[in-house]
Amino acid sequence: MKARAGIRRGKCENVSGCLLAYRGELLEIADGQPFVCTECSKPLLEIKSQRSPWIAFLIGLVVLGAIAVVGGGMLPKFGDAKKPQSPIVNSADLPPIDTTTTATPGDTDHTVAEPPAAVAMPAQIDLDISKSENRKVKDEVLTRVDLMPITQAKKDQLYNSVERARQMGKVLTVPFGKGLTSLSSTDVQAIKTELDKPELMKLREDPTAVFVILGFADPKGDPKKNLQFSQQRADAVLMAMRDKVGVFNVLHAVAMGGSTLLDAQNLEKNRIVEVWAVLP
Repeated sequence: MKARAGIRRGKCENVSGCLLAYRGELLEIADGQPFVCTECSKPLLEIKSQRSPWIAFLIGLVVLGAIAVVGGGMLPKFGDAKKPQSPIVNSADLPPIDTTTTATPGDTDHTVAEPPAAVAMPAQIDLDISKSENRKVKDEVLTRVDLMPITQAKKDQLYNSVERARQMGKVLTVPFGKGLTSLSSTDVQAIKTELDKPELMKLREDPTAVFVILGFADPKGDPKKNLQFSQQRADAVLMAMRDKVGVFNVLHAVAMGGSTLLDAQNLEKNRIVEVWAVLP
């Protein structure tokens, strides 16, 4: 309803002291008259012209229609089949996070990689020293023995064992993850399982058989760091064989350092320990 010409409309806000304010009544004051409540004389709050009720009704319909359009995608339609919900994933079903190795910036062979291959005995043990692979490894071992920081007596003992061998061949491989130099209890059990097989028990029962344990690292990065990794890996396997498996033969650990001897293409395959049997 529009205000008449020359008339101002207002409401009193003195709710606690004025009955007109309490009722919310609308007061009409002629122009030129004090714009105050006719009952309590308090100033009025001027009320501007209101829209027609029909206009307000139409605006309300438009607003409701807009809400229906925007929210329609979130409301189920009548007669629609219930949509399937996403399955709840149990955290126990998710694959475990590998936290075995911590990467150290700048360290060679020291970042997290995929799990290594399994501990394994060769499909066929070949101790023929005339075979090219066995001769190549023998030469590599003799070269490393000369460079090892051990006493001359121990160096001579190891050198003579390899140099005078009538038979020599690989009997076990123990892969290591990138940056790892120690063995888990699972690794130790796998080593024991392989060494307890009849083919290797026969060698273990020969008191003249010597096991030379060769530690390798991949060739990338600092050669000194790679040599350290390879020595620690060889030492870990030696201690497992001696202390956990009960191998009483003479054992020698030799650090071969960073190498491509095992695989020049897939460098990760050089992160390994090989156990070689040497017979006089």
